[in-house]
Amino acid sequence: MTNSLKNRIIVLCVGLVLLTTMVSIVSFWWSTSKFQEEKVNQDISVAQNVYKQYLSAKESLLLTAAKVLTADFGFKQAVATRDAGTISSVLFNHSQRIDAELMLLIDLSGKLISANTNADLYPQNLKPLLDELLTSPEQSSFVVLNNQLYQVILLPVRAPRTVAYSLVGFKIDDEVALELKNLTGMDVSFIAEQDNLVRSSLLNRPEVFSPKNYFNTTTTTRLFGDYPVYKNQDIMLPSLQGDAVTILLSADLTQSYNDFENLLFTLIIMAILTMLVGVITSSLLANNLTTPLSQLAVIARQFAQGNYAFEFNASKQSTEIATLANAFDNMGNDINEREQKISFQARHDSLTGFYNRSAMLEVLDDELTPSTQYTLVAIDIKGLRHINDKLGPRVGDECLKAVANRISGFSDELGGFHARIGGDEFLTVFPSAAAREKKSGIVGLMAQLLACYTIKTLKINLRFSAGVVEYPMQGLASDDLMRRVLIAVDNATDSQDSIHYYQNGEDEAHLDRLKMLDELKQAISDNDGQLFMTYQPKLHLHTQKINKVESLIRWQRKDGSWVNPELFIDLAEQSGLIVELTSWVVNTVVSQVADWQAKGIEMQAAINVSAQDIASPSFHSALVRTLKKYNVDPTLITVELTERDMIENEEKGIKALQNLKAIGVKISLDDYGVGQTSLGRLKMLPIDELKLDKCFILKLDESRKDQHIVQSSITLGHQLGFSVVAEGVENRDSLDLLKLMHCDHAQGYYLSRPLKAELLEQWLKEYYEKS
Repeated sequence: MTNSLKNRIIVLCVGLVLLTTMVSIVSFWWSTSKFQEEKVNQDISVAQNVYKQYLSAKESLLLTAAKVLTADFGFKQAVATRDAGTISSVLFNHSQRIDAELMLLIDLSGKLISANTNADLYPQNLKPLLDELLTSPEQSSFVVLNNQLYQVILLPVRAPRTVAYSLVGFKIDDEVALELKNLTGMDVSFIAEQDNLVRSSLLNRPEVFSPKNYFNTTTTTRLFGDYPVYKNQDIMLPSLQGDAVTILLSADLTQSYNDFENLLFTLIIMAILTMLVGVITSSLLANNLTTPLSQLAVIARQFAQGNYAFEFNASKQSTEIATLANAFDNMGNDINEREQKISFQARHDSLTGFYNRSAMLEVLDDELTPSTQYTLVAIDIKGLRHINDKLGPRVGDECLKAVANRISGFSDELGGFHARIGGDEFLTVFPSAAAREKKSGIVGLMAQLLACYTIKTLKINLRFSAGVVEYPMQGLASDDLMRRVLIAVDNATDSQDSIHYYQNGEDEAHLDRLKMLDELKQAISDNDGQLFMTYQPKLHLHTQKINKVESLIRWQRKDGSWVNPELFIDLAEQSGLIVELTSWVVNTVVSQVADWQAKGIEMQAAINVSAQDIASPSFHSALVRTLKKYNVDPTLITVELTERDMIENEEKGIKALQNLKAIGVKISLDDYGVGQTSLGRLKMLPIDELKLDKCFILKLDESRKDQHIVQSSITLGHQLGFSVVAEGVENRDSLDLLKLMHCDHAQGYYLSRPLKAELLEQWLKEYYEKS
C-alpha cells in the first residue's frame, strides 16, 4: 500500500533526512571548495613573498659583494694597470668568499677583461648586456650566460673615474628551485623561453619537459571526474629585453583533493547511518501511529455493520490517540442510541407508539402462523376531520391517543399487536379464540371503543367503522390481508355499517377496479378510440330547433365490453384522474364544435365537469387555450355541474364559475331538485341554466305532484333569469306538458338517445326533413 500513512511517514522522514544530507553535502562541497581555493591562493601569495624575500636577500648580498669588490684599492689599481693576474686572483678569491658562481670584469666598450672562471666560456663582446644593465644601476637582473641562468648585478669600477664594470652573479639552478620549494611548499620553475632554459624543483620530470605545459595540463582522476593537479602563478623577473625570464609557482592540489574526499566519505557514511536511524525511528513512529489507527478503522467498519461494542487499549497510546479512541467510544454509543431511536421511529407511529403500516406488514409475516386463527380489524374514526377543524388538532391528537389506548387495552391481554395505518385508521390483530372467550370478540372491541371519551374536560363521542378479515381463511400473505381489511373498512364506511366482514370476491372486485383504472389511464394517453363522445340533442320547445347537445363520454374496452360511465367516472374522481379525463373531453368536444361550425352547423355543446375540475387551477386556462386553438366562440360551450359539486366547494366553485362566465362560457346547474340547494344559495350562483332532474320528468304525464314541482321550478328559474332544461323526456305527452309550462329545452330518449357525431349529423338532417 504505497499510499498508506505508515509509508508516507517513512518517506517523509527519510526524505527530510535525505534532503538535509544533500543540502549539507552541497554546502560542504561549496564551502570546502571556496576554502581550498582561498588557501591555495594564500599559499601562492605567501610563496611570492618568500620568493621576493629570497631574491631580495640574494640581491643585497650581490650588491654588497660588488661594492666591496669595486671599492678594493688594490683591485682598482690592478684594473687601472690592467694587471691581469691580480684581477683574476681577486675575482676568484672574492667569488669564493661569497659563493658567487659569476664574477666578470668588463671594460667600458663591453669587452670581457677577466672572469673568476674560464673566460672563454663567456662572450667576448658584452656590450648589449652592459648597456641594458646600466639602465637599472644597483638592481639585480636575471640573465642567461653560457647556457646558465644567473641573478646578476653590475657596478662600475672607479679610479676615480669609471675604468671598468664588475658583473657579480649567483647561478640559478635546480638546487635553488628546490630550495625555494622547501621554503614555500610549491614547485618553482625558472623559465627563459628564448634560451629554452628551464630550472625546476620538479624531481621526476619527463624527458621533454615544458613547465607551463606540464603544470597547466596535468590532471588527476577523482570521484567526480578529472581535475587539474596544480594551480599555477606566473611571476615576471627583472631580465633583459627580448630575453624574458619568469618564475612559475605551482601549488599541488592533490592533498586538498584527498582531504575533501575523505571528509566527503565521512559525511556520506554519517548520512547513510542517519538515514538508517531515520528509517528505523520513522518506522517505529509510523507503527505507533498507524497501528491504533488501523484498529480504529476496524472499529469504524464494525460501526458500519451495526456493532458498537469494542475494546481498545488506550493506556499504552499517546494522549491524542487515547482521546480519539474515547471519541470513537462516545460516537458509537451516540450512534447506537440514535439508531435505535430512528429504527423505532421508522417502524412506529410517533403519536401513538403503534407500528406503522410498513412495519405492520413485516410483523404480520413474522407473527402469523396458519396453525392459529387471528382476527384482523381495521378501524376508521368517523368525523375526526371535523373535530380537528372545530376543536383544534391537539384535541384530535388526544382523541387518537385515547382510541389507541383502548385498542391496546383490548388487544394486549390477548397477545395481539396493532398499527396506525392511516391518519384516522388503525389495525389490530389478535387471536380469534382468545378474543371470543375473554372479550366477546369484535362486539366487545366496538363496545369498548364507542364508550364516551373525556378529552381536556370535554365529553366526546366518537363513531367508528370496522372492517374484519379472518386469518388464515381469508388470506395468508401480509399484503393480501392488509388490502382486504382496508377494503372491508371502506365498505363499512360506504354502507354506513359499523362493522363489515370481508366477503370473498371483494378483493377481486377491488383489483378489477384497479385494472380498470390502469386501462382508463392508457385509453386517455393512447387516444386509440376506446373513449369516444356521444351527443344527445336538446329541443328548443319554442322554435322546435335543435341548437344544443349534451356531450356524454362512453368507453368500450379493447375486449369489446362496455363500461358504465358512472362507474369509470367515479373511479376517475376517486383516483384523481378526472382532471385528465375532463381535459380529454374538453379537447374532443371543442374540436367537434369547430368541425360543426365548418360544416355550417351552429350547435351549443354542454360538458359535464366535476368538483375536482372546478377546483383545479389549470381548468380555466386549459379551456381558454383549447377555445383559441380551435377558434370556437366561448358562448357555444356550456359547463354542467351538479348541486353536490357546488355545495362541497361553494366558495371556490362560485369564483371559478364567475371566471368562466367572464369569458362567455355558459353555466348549467345539473340534477336540480334532488340536491340540497336552498333558494338563498341559488340566487348567489352565477348560472345561466337550470336542468331539472329526470326523476320529475320520466312520468310527468302521470304524476300531478311532478307537474306542480316542474311548473314551479320553471317559473322560479325564469323569474331568476335562468333558462330551464328538462331531461328524461320519454313520451309525447310529457313533451307537450313541458311546452305548455314554457320550458325552454327538452332532451330524452323520446327525441333521441346519445349519438356519435356523424350519426347526430344524419339524425339532424332527417329531423329537419320531417319538420
